[in-house]
Amino acid sequence: MEKVYSYTLTDDEILENIFKDEKILMNHVVVPPGNVFPKHPTDATVYALIVRGELSLQLESNERNVYRRGQLVNIPKGVQSELGNRGAEILELFVVKYDYDEQ
Repeated sequence: MEKVYSYTLTDDEILENIFKDEKILMNHVVVPPGNVFPKHPTDATVYALIVRGELSLQLESNERNVYRRGQLVNIPKGVQSELGNRGAEILELFVVKYDYDEQ
């Protein structure tokens, strides 16, 4: 009855979908130091679970914050966000999107 999903164990840059259904999806992301995604509106309610490294996150025009391993960050749908790895170590996280817009 259960489903088992696998993800890539790597230090290389990757963005892979783990699963996707009608309302929720999960991505596995590995980001090398210095890579930052351009500011964009979130297409879902986002939960980012950091498993290694540091996530740099700026929402709207607010101050940039840094989140580390062991933290889970919630970002509301439709918020302008800039996120990435401004640290010196590899960033690895799992991103869960709830009620996402189809692309």
